[in-house]
Amino acid sequence: IIRGTEIYDPKKGGFVSLPVLDVMQIFGRAGRPQFDTSGHGIIISNKEQITHYLRLMASALPIESKMQVRLCDHLNAEVHSGTISSIDDGQKWLEYTYMWRRMTV
Repeated sequence: IIRGTEIYDPKKGGFVSLPVLDVMQIFGRAGRPQFDTSGHGIIISNKEQITHYLRLMASALPIESKMQVRLCDHLNAEVHSGTISSIDDGQKWLEYTYMWRRMTV
């Protein structure tokens, strides 16, 4: 349940609309994957905001990964933490990312 669609943005010094990608992520987590085959998402807001979110979600483009912008940083962090210790480990790690899924579609 999303109660209200405005959040405070200290950089702008006021309230801004909740980004539609955040709404999609919250709704994507609805339900319990290990127990449920579906989930429900509820937005509680004013009529204009509801119309705005419904329109954006109905015509939403596929979500793209931006990991490639910081891929070196992510790989370095994984090497440092010990998750990746070989090229084979790096390949397996990369295959678990959303970026890999979008690249292979």
